[in-house]
Amino acid sequence: MEKSRILIVEDEGLVARDLESMVRNLGYRVVGICSTGEEALHLIKTRRPDLIIMDIVLQGKIDGIKAADEIRRHYNLPIIFLTAHTDEATFQRAKMTNPLAFIHKPIEQKELMTVIEMALYKHRTEMKLREKEEWLATILEGIADGVIATDAHGVITFMNPVAAALTGWNPQSGVSRRLEDIVRLYDGDREISFSLSPQEIIVHGGFPRNVSNLWIVNQQKKTPVEIKASIIRDENGSPSSLVILLHDITERRQHEEELRRLAIHDPLTQLPNRTLFFDRLNLALSQVRRHGHRLAILMLDLDHYKKINDTYGHSIGDLLLKEVGRRLQGAIRSSDTVARFGGDEFVLLMPEIHGSADAAIIAKRILEVVSLPYEIKELPLFITVSIGVAIFPEDGEDGETLITNADLALYAAKDKGRNCFFFYSDLKISPEPQPDQA
Repeated sequence: MEKSRILIVEDEGLVARDLESMVRNLGYRVVGICSTGEEALHLIKTRRPDLIIMDIVLQGKIDGIKAADEIRRHYNLPIIFLTAHTDEATFQRAKMTNPLAFIHKPIEQKELMTVIEMALYKHRTEMKLREKEEWLATILEGIADGVIATDAHGVITFMNPVAAALTGWNPQSGVSRRLEDIVRLYDGDREISFSLSPQEIIVHGGFPRNVSNLWIVNQQKKTPVEIKASIIRDENGSPSSLVILLHDITERRQHEEELRRLAIHDPLTQLPNRTLFFDRLNLALSQVRRHGHRLAILMLDLDHYKKINDTYGHSIGDLLLKEVGRRLQGAIRSSDTVARFGGDEFVLLMPEIHGSADAAIIAKRILEVVSLPYEIKELPLFITVSIGVAIFPEDGEDGETLITNADLALYAAKDKGRNCFFFYSDLKISPEPQPDQA
């Protein structure tokens, strides 16, 4: 067994030599002798002692008490104080540094042996207890997550049921296997698979990769996760075990996706809202300009919807709007987009049509499906729709112009008697049709 390493800090040369002789006779290794606090702090870095025997009163700017405070805060090494005729105030200051023992001069070898053994044993016990407490605390903090513990070489010593479900291994089978064999990961952004390496965790001081789209993979499924890795160190500062926390973020991802969906969809009908519609319109315009195709915008407004709302209430009106939205989705092509613009107004984007005849076919179909009878909470309801149509590029070469002209055509359809569609190209500019809010 390696001898414990002791640093002696004593400014009286004769006392220091006697102390060195006694320490060696007791079977310990003296790794350095110095007379000032400054020298002690320097030697600690290079000699790495297990124990320090230090006089309270030292030469130089840093006395034993100040040196002990620095050692306690930065190195967590056990200290035995030497004292002669120390006054009460100095003694109380010394106690604040939490030394493990005091030895009064002149020093007796038997007493020195007892104090050194006691100090080393107490310090080792405290360090083992602290190591165990840190290990348990890390596990308890992540108990709702997947928890895997390994030794310093990455051999699994513990895994909880959540970790077992995420990795696809049961705890009994997973324990004693290597971490790399159990935790298989996937970088969704880079589209690469990789293993969790204990060596990388130790080198980087934690989970070694910055991956925003991280998944843990087993034979049945893959799960989005966040990973944290902690290193538990022994009394020498060497890694003794690793603790890996696997946090399942499936619900958070679903919530974020729902928030994104709500931001671009109408909450009542679940149809795209204005934001999503204009995104798709701008994309469609760039494509038809590139390929020389045409597209159509159909503005839709329900006829006399306000009368239904006023008669039966907003809850019935809302249910009617939801059913109209459902019917519109069933009447259009898979490449088309129907959106709710607000109130009882809808808009339809038809990309890549051959001509106005394609728009007329869909417009007629919409008139038919919307005018079919409704039953809302056992109430028989009837409603029709008026439609205005604008074609790219002849009725406008940008989205705003097309929407405006389809709106004008819609007013013309209202003036014409409702329950019909009207093309902007057929619109007589004078007199202009007037907006009808019904």
